[in-house]
Amino acid sequence: MDMFFIVRKEQELKTSCAEILQKAFSYEKVLSVLKRPGKRKRIYDPITTWAIWLGQTLSPDHSCRNALAGARSAGLLPKKVSVHTGGYCKARNRLSENGIHHLGVKLGLDLMKAETPENRWHGRRVIIPDGSSVSLPDTTANQLVYPQPNTQAAGCGFPVMYLATLISLSSGALLDFKPGRGNGNELSLWRRMWHFLSPGDVVLGDSKYAAYADVALFLERGIDTVARIGKRKTDFSKGKIISLKDHLVEWKRPKQLPSWLKRKSLPEKIMVRELCFRIEIHGFRPEMVTLATTLLDYEVYSKEDIAELFFCRWQIELRLRDIKTVLGMDILRTKTPERVRKELWMYLSGYNLLRTLMWNAATKSGKTVFRISFQGCRQRFLATAERNCSFAYFVFLYSQLLNDIANDLNPYRPFRIEPRAIKRRKKQYDLLNRPRGVLRRKLMGDVA
Repeated sequence: MDMFFIVRKEQELKTSCAEILQKAFSYEKVLSVLKRPGKRKRIYDPITTWAIWLGQTLSPDHSCRNALAGARSAGLLPKKVSVHTGGYCKARNRLSENGIHHLGVKLGLDLMKAETPENRWHGRRVIIPDGSSVSLPDTTANQLVYPQPNTQAAGCGFPVMYLATLISLSSGALLDFKPGRGNGNELSLWRRMWHFLSPGDVVLGDSKYAAYADVALFLERGIDTVARIGKRKTDFSKGKIISLKDHLVEWKRPKQLPSWLKRKSLPEKIMVRELCFRIEIHGFRPEMVTLATTLLDYEVYSKEDIAELFFCRWQIELRLRDIKTVLGMDILRTKTPERVRKELWMYLSGYNLLRTLMWNAATKSGKTVFRISFQGCRQRFLATAERNCSFAYFVFLYSQLLNDIANDLNPYRPFRIEPRAIKRRKKQYDLLNRPRGVLRRKLMGDVA
C-alpha cells in the first residue's frame, strides 16, 4: 500500500485542492517534523517508516508482516530488503513520539479551522469532551504504567489505558487524546486539554462537566457550557422564569473547593440557565433531561435549540466507535508504554486523515458530512492508495476518490430501533479465571 499517495509535495496537494492535507500532511511538513539531523541514511528513513505505519493503522490487518508486504508491492522499499519485520520494528522505535503526536494533532486542528460559520451551531465552535479506555497487551511494562482494574485477579486481566478525548462537533475532528492510568481520572485528564479551547467556544458535556469550578473558570475565559445536571437539585419555581421548566438562577460557590484549583479564585456567584425537557422515543420509556448552561440569552438560544444541541452529544459516541471499532483501536498491540502511546498517536493521524477526506468530499459535493460512511471512506481510500501514481494521475484519482466518498452515504434511519443482541453464537470456551501459567501446569499434571 503506497501511503505516499496522500503524503505528497505541498504544491501538488495545493493544486489538487487538498489544502488541509497540504498544511498538516505534506511531504515537507512530515519530513520537517520527523527528520533527525546528523543521522545516516537508512532504508527505513523516518518518513518512509511513518507512511508504512500509517497504512498499517488504517488496514484491517494490523500486522507488521502485512504492512511490509504492501510497502514492497507498492515499490516503497528496495527489492533486496528482507521480508522479515525486525528492521521495520526498530525503525518504528526510532520515530519521535512527540513528532508522531504533533502530526495527528495538527491535522485535527487544521480540519477544525476549515469549518465555516455556516457549518457550526449558531456560528460557534462546539467542543465535546468524553472519557474512554483501550486494552493493552499483558506485559510487565504495560502493567506497571497502565495497570489492570483492581477488580480482576492477577494474571487474568489486561492493562487498561484510560483516555480523555476531545472532538469538534461540526467536522468530527479529533483534537487529541490524553492518556492516563486508573479509572475515574477523566476530569483531571480533560482539564489538561483546556488549551484547545478559545473564547466563544461551547463545551457540550454530560453531568461530569457541570461542576461549579469548571463552569465558572470557563465563563472567565468567555467559554460557554451546556451540560447535563447531575446530583444538583433544581427548583424551577425560583429565579427568573423564562418559560415552563426554563429559568435563570444563581449558583453559589461551594464552601469546600476542589484541591486541583490550588490558588485559583472563583466568583462567589454565577448566573446559570437551567432547563428541563422530556424525551419520548417509540419503544423506550420517556426520560426527563435537565441541563445547565451559561447561554443566558433565551431569545438567541431557545430551549428547543439547546435541546437539539444536547442530542448532538451522541456524535462523540459515534466517533469513538469509528476509531475504536472500525479502525480497531479498542485493543492496542505493542508491548511497552512508549510504543503503546506511539500507536495511539498513529490512530489519531489515521482517523483525522479519513475525517479530512470526508470533509473535503462533503464540501465539494454540498452534502452533509454526517451522512458519509466512515467505513466506506476507509475502504475506498485504501483501494486508491494501492496505486503508485504520478502527480498528473494523482489529481485525477484524488478527485475521483472524493466523488466516490461523497456518493457513499449511510441510509437515513431516524429513531431506528434494534435489539442489542447477537444471533450467531460464539464458541463455548471457558473463561480464564486463573493465571495462564497455573492452568498450563495443571494440564501437565503438576498441580491439582
